Amino acid sequence: MSANNATSDVAPLNNASHSLRLCYPKRYAAHPLWAKIDKNPLHCSVIASCAQAKEQQADIVILDAELSADTSLEQWRECLPHCIFLSEQHLQIDTDLILSDELPVQQSQKIIKLACEGCLARKREHDSDLVMQSLGSNLSKLASVGIALAAENDLTTLLRKILIEGQNISNCDAASLFLVDPDGEHITFKLTQNDSIDFPFQESKFKLDAKSISGYVAQNKAALNIADAYAIPAESVYQFNSSFDTTTGYETVSMLTLPALNKQKNVIAVLQFINKKRSRTTLLGPNTRAEVIPFDEESFLLLQALAGQAGVAIENAILHNNIQKLFEGFVNASVMAIEQRDPTTSGHSFRVADLCVALARAVNLSDHPQHRMQTHNETQIRELRYAALLHDFGKVGVRESVLVKSKKLTDDNIQSIRYRILLAQEKLKNRALKQQLQMHRAGKFDKDINHRIEVNLARELEQLENFFTTIVESNEPMLLDAGKKTDLNRIAAYCNPFERTHGFAIVSPEEFSMLAISKGSLSQDERLEIESHVTHTRNFLQLIPWTDELKQVPEIAGAHHEKLDGTGYPDGKASHEIPFASKIMTICDIYDALTASDRPYKAAVPAEFALDILNQEAKAGAVDQSLIDVFIASDAYKCINEQNYAAGLENGKGYSHHVCDFDLHEEHAHD
Repeated sequence: MSANNATSDVAPLNNASHSLRLCYPKRYAAHPLWAKIDKNPLHCSVIASCAQAKEQQADIVILDAELSADTSLEQWRECLPHCIFLSEQHLQIDTDLILSDELPVQQSQKIIKLACEGCLARKREHDSDLVMQSLGSNLSKLASVGIALAAENDLTTLLRKILIEGQNISNCDAASLFLVDPDGEHITFKLTQNDSIDFPFQESKFKLDAKSISGYVAQNKAALNIADAYAIPAESVYQFNSSFDTTTGYETVSMLTLPALNKQKNVIAVLQFINKKRSRTTLLGPNTRAEVIPFDEESFLLLQALAGQAGVAIENAILHNNIQKLFEGFVNASVMAIEQRDPTTSGHSFRVADLCVALARAVNLSDHPQHRMQTHNETQIRELRYAALLHDFGKVGVRESVLVKSKKLTDDNIQSIRYRILLAQEKLKNRALKQQLQMHRAGKFDKDINHRIEVNLARELEQLENFFTTIVESNEPMLLDAGKKTDLNRIAAYCNPFERTHGFAIVSPEEFSMLAISKGSLSQDERLEIESHVTHTRNFLQLIPWTDELKQVPEIAGAHHEKLDGTGYPDGKASHEIPFASKIMTICDIYDALTASDRPYKAAVPAEFALDILNQEAKAGAVDQSLIDVFIASDAYKCINEQNYAAGLENGKGYSHHVCDFDLHEEHAHD
């Protein structure tokens, strides 16, 4: 075997990805072996000590007697734990050998080659360990990212997380995200972010086609890894749009654009990562091309995995948002249905909801010790808002005749009473005529007696007219004064010109009991039916399969008429049994019931007076004083000012009881 052939035996090492350092004693420096090995990727150098070998980071060391005597083999191994040591006996390259004899040289080359292969195998194993560690770390990171993405339902937040995590994984400077429209005809440039520059961004939509990089990726469901955006061949279907670079002075070099597929394997989004950097923290500028490198295979695989996670997460977020919009639509439609049945209170539910949200946010900022333990996160505020919007849904279970009962007696009742009075008046007239006729027939006509008959008749007729006037006035839903009560008692006792034994009465006992209602227009039974709306609300809301984050809606809405002193309804709960959110709603509900300007049966109360009434209710032990203090101090009650909540009266209905007006102590109540 020739020397050249022997040298070629080591040639495969030339393609190794690692360089190797071979160190040998000075006494071997002139040996022909090194002249042959120097042509290989081995870096050979002379050493005189263990310290020099360590300094040169030796991979292979040839030890002679002098180096072995100076430092023991154990010490060499301790100093260079990953080094391979060869002795001169292994190599048979003693300088006293005849230089023309090539056999020892060939054997030495083979031994050195084996040592090199051993070193390379060790280095490759080490590299594999590093790759596996890196891969394990990235896979762990991807798993964490996947969990984080799956838990995020807010679409904007989710999209930003996707881009941030993609930048972190790939060490890239910028990232953009495009959403494909459901029709597949357009694509929306939804979000972009850049580490190196600040710039104004405006969402835009454009036609989806293969001429743009994002459009090409979306249409072909294939990723594009572009090393240099400005080196795309002119004949390529897609081209780089450099308008952003031109406008901002930024320079786009490497790009990796990937499709994000949903569960149906359709492209739902396109992710674009720009300018992979040597270091994540580097800011790009004039040094862009020096710092930017192409996206490697590892980055591609990781970002591809991220895109897979992102596609499903985006679809879930969009689905969640659509469900949220659907539910919002259902709630709004339900409230509109409620208020269509009761148009005179239109807007009440929306106002109470806004007041509740404003007060809950103000409570979060309160320094009151009790409030510090009752803060509401955004989910709980949303739960309170839904409860407030639906708190009066139960009035669909209240009879129409009770809900729209504007007066104590119906028009038919009043008309019937009017007929009775007219009948009584006619009977009185007939009686007077009979008396006068009897005088004529007896031939004993007396002017004085006749005058007295006519005076008595006029007085009784007038009394009956006054009775009717009293009945009409008492039929109004106003506070019944003592005089009216006396007049009603006189009417109930009236029996001329007929005896009660004949079944006659101007008003029946039932009609009298209604007219004698001291305040408002409802009987006790009718008021109880109005109050039953809370039970109907709770029962209805309990039929809805609420998610865990909204499961308290029925309980919150069902307790908005409960009072701290136990006098509320429907359950008469004590303070500690009433949800804190319901206490908030009670205050907001009363405030709107007092200040609403759309009640036909009462004038709106000024805000200041309404707040005074709330304070009086608190002193009476009905509502929470600390919440009222926050309600006033934070100006939460003003949040509904200047807002348009209702279109006003509809369908010709001019009167309707608002079920939440029956919520105050007697001296404060309005009916």
